[in-house]
Amino acid sequence: MGYRKATKLSESQILILSEIKEIIINKDIPNSYPDFLVGNLDMHTYSLRNSFIKYMGFVLVSKLWIKDLSKWIGQRNCLEVMAGLGALSHGLREEGVSLISTDDYSWQEGIKRKDSTLTNNKLWTQVERLDAVESIEKYGKDIDIVLMSWPPYDDNTATRILEKMRSINPSCIMIYIGEGRGGSTANDDFFDLLEKVEDESFHKANTRFQKWSLTNDHPLLIK
Repeated sequence: MGYRKATKLSESQILILSEIKEIIINKDIPNSYPDFLVGNLDMHTYSLRNSFIKYMGFVLVSKLWIKDLSKWIGQRNCLEVMAGLGALSHGLREEGVSLISTDDYSWQEGIKRKDSTLTNNKLWTQVERLDAVESIEKYGKDIDIVLMSWPPYDDNTATRILEKMRSINPSCIMIYIGEGRGGSTANDDFFDLLEKVEDESFHKANTRFQKWSLTNDHPLLIK
């Protein structure tokens, strides 16, 4: 699974985790993550993952990975759907990527109305309130790459997005970031439908992608 048995972290390691947490709360992206964080299942790293999900999202975004991915994207136009708080969009925009970021803001459900201003302040960058499929309909003809991270596994959202992308713009490709078949993202219909794009340069652009222990998400280029 790519992880070590849980070991007790040292005080210095716990301090490093606290510093990383402060970095993401302050809307900055760490350069990379220490091996003891991504390779160890510990109550401190588990707690930090929950903080990342709250303040950044499910994808473990690092500056080194974003820099490589941005170089691969180059001058192509991108659309991120289901962008959440916009951390990935923010990182790519910081590297000069031309990108439209959208989300339906369903993650705000259950938050009290009086906290809406505070919640909006959690956004990393401008994220247009728009459903994923509607985003493809609105922007798809002018987009070269669609980014989709951690789509739900219990419905056909990912499948509908991929089908819409193909119908609107057959030449468009997608960067899917999530787990494989049977994992916690997308469903079997999506994996039956996708066509993997073989691109060695894309693989090299993602060699510095990192993931949490017990998760198997990774970037995949599809059409």
